[in-house]
Amino acid sequence: TDGDKNRLIASLKQLSEQQNIESIVDIDAVIRYFVAHNFVCNDDSYTGMMVHNYYLYEKDGMLSMLPWDYNLSFGGFGGGSNASSVVNSPIDSPVSGSSMDDRPMVAWIFSNDEYAALYHEYYQSFISMLANDDMLSNMIDTVSAMIMPYVEKDPTKFCTLEAFQSGVKTLQQVCKLRIESIQGQLNGDIPSTSEAQQNSQTLVDAASIDLSAMGSMGIGGGD
Repeated sequence: TDGDKNRLIASLKQLSEQQNIESIVDIDAVIRYFVAHNFVCNDDSYTGMMVHNYYLYEKDGMLSMLPWDYNLSFGGFGGGSNASSVVNSPIDSPVSGSSMDDRPMVAWIFSNDEYAALYHEYYQSFISMLANDDMLSNMIDTVSAMIMPYVEKDPTKFCTLEAFQSGVKTLQQVCKLRIESIQGQLNGDIPSTSEAQQNSQTLVDAASIDLSAMGSMGIGGGD
């Protein structure tokens, strides 16, 4: 209806102007979304240069994010990423290709000390959960074991079983170092912004990791 359309437009205008955030954004849900989103370093997304592959969900004037298209996470988009830049991706500078002002759905988090503190609080809880009893590592092992028989039998697969296993191993390494870097960023031992990281000597070293083992864009070839 026209009422639905007008309500959506009103919320988007307020979002762009950073006004009445608590009335037009699901604060808790969106902060939790960007915690998880920024962990996996997906540049083929809202925070990447192309500003796409996401959905906004609106209900009663409140906006939230719906995740979609994460197959090129952990540096898979573009093919030019190195593992150290991915592992140390700054949690307080999650936008690439332009300023935060061009991404109003995330900008409000960092323009308000209270929201930024809540973002850090949720991030600490998130990575503590992932690291606790190797939860994330065990989850990757469980899912890869479930998938492996189908990879082996699939007549149309685009990678060998050995390549699949190598990709899983690489993902384990990247996630482990990503957690280490984020903990350092939250503690203040590692800079949490792009600008501050430029001359930092405290970044986590991931130079030995080959991200291409996890796959790449393949320029449409599904590599």
